[in-house]
Amino acid sequence: MWVYIAKRLMLMIPLLVGITLVSFVVIHLAPGTPVELQTSLNPKVSLEAQKRLRELYGLDKPLHVQYWD
Repeated sequence: MWVYIAKRLMLMIPLLVGITLVSFVVIHLAPGTPVELQTSLNPKVSLEAQKRLRELYGLDKPLHVQYWD
């Protein structure tokens, strides 16, 4: 019984990594960025403010860094 439980727990690790990876890819394939969606209704938002939001959300980092953060 303990062997079965241990095997199932070990199989959960790659399953959870796979689920998070698929979710991450789906979110990044959506059109637009979170910054564009957040600032699209306010035409007065400056490019500097958009740049700060990208840095705040970590969107200026490479994808592999975004995934692990």
